[in-house]
Amino acid sequence: MSPFDIAVAALLLVGGVLVARDTVRRRGRWGINLRPVVCPRCASTLPRVRAPASGSQAMWGGSTCACGCRVDKWGHEIA
Repeated sequence: MSPFDIAVAALLLVGGVLVARDTVRRRGRWGINLRPVVCPRCASTLPRVRAPASGSQAMWGGSTCACGCRVDKWGHEIA
């Protein structure tokens, strides 16, 4: 294996560990949420198909509820 192959494999391993860690603990930017997201203010279920209101929401997930509450992909309110 060349040094480039080793570097790519190391980056993929670190990325996989970050995704697994944040998915298990249901916090953070790297995880994958397959459960429905509920607004913490009004308790309405947010749609699965979302229209991101900011670049951060487009990159890392999350949405804005009809009541104006911004939530991350896990359903935690963003201040």
